[in-house]
Amino acid sequence: MIGEMVKFKDYCNEMFASKVVGIFSDKYEDVKFINESFCYWSKKGKDYRNVKEKDMNSIYLEVESTRGKTDFITLDEVIT
Repeated sequence: MIGEMVKFKDYCNEMFASKVVGIFSDKYEDVKFINESFCYWSKKGKDYRNVKEKDMNSIYLEVESTRGKTDFITLDEVIT
């Protein structure tokens, strides 16, 4: 996921394509994209575990445009 290009629409409904440079969460300290799914670091289990569907809305992406502008988008905003 990091390094991939994603398309999204901004608040003015304009389409943009940007490169993903980071994955963050309001709920988890460390989130990664492993084996086609989002995983968080479990302090208790000392391993990465899949993020549950109910917690997917806490994940957001840091994207960078070709001009160097940084933005944060939720997974709901990603089109591809």
